[in-house]
Amino acid sequence: MDKACQSCGMPLEHEDQYGTDAQHHKTDEYCKYCYKEGEFVQPELTMEGMIQQCVPILVEEGMQAEEATSMLRNYLPYLKRWRSPEDTELQLDGPIREEYRGEIHLIGLKARTNNQKEQTSHGIIPNMWERFWSEDVPGRIKEKAGHASVYGCYTDYENGALGEYTFFIGKEADKDFQTPDDLQELVIPAARYAIFQATQEPSSIFRVWQTIWQWAATGQGERTYTGDFEVYGSPDEPVLIYIAIK
Repeated sequence: MDKACQSCGMPLEHEDQYGTDAQHHKTDEYCKYCYKEGEFVQPELTMEGMIQQCVPILVEEGMQAEEATSMLRNYLPYLKRWRSPEDTELQLDGPIREEYRGEIHLIGLKARTNNQKEQTSHGIIPNMWERFWSEDVPGRIKEKAGHASVYGCYTDYENGALGEYTFFIGKEADKDFQTPDDLQELVIPAARYAIFQATQEPSSIFRVWQTIWQWAATGQGERTYTGDFEVYGSPDEPVLIYIAIK
């Protein structure tokens, strides 16, 4: 998903979904259902009203109403139509650099989840990290020489940041290492990445992910969703978050 409507958040995958400006030219900022001839189709609509309109659509696509509502309340405030003037003027901390990386082969644990679930008590990622360390998964993997870092990966996206994805925790293994039956493999394809930096504190990592969502939602970066990952080195090193981009 490269672009999203800055009013309703709908993915804009084709030009026939684009709205039009005052000169009747297509614009990739808004969809045709929200924006026509330089004006909003429903100019008096509030963000809460937009949420109520979008929830049934997401339910039809398979989401639970509660999850859809939670997701929209967390996502819509980052879109251009709903940002406050203060937020509009705020300069986001962008990526520290861009970098190309080749294919990465990992071994570890994986499970299916989504951002809405992870913002509730039913989130599975904290329990996966606990299992990863308590079962000494990294110690059971013969790591690739010079590659001791642990990866927290997000792959197989169903609908960008809005749908389900696979979360994977693992390490790069030596090429002759045989994967144990209770562990799994993951290959992250070669890609170009925008790299963000956080501290090891979970609150810092979450704040940086919020920045990434806003960075993408406001068109400052075009994510490809081929595979994103966090890299954890030694305790005194920063966490690097790699976001696949065009």
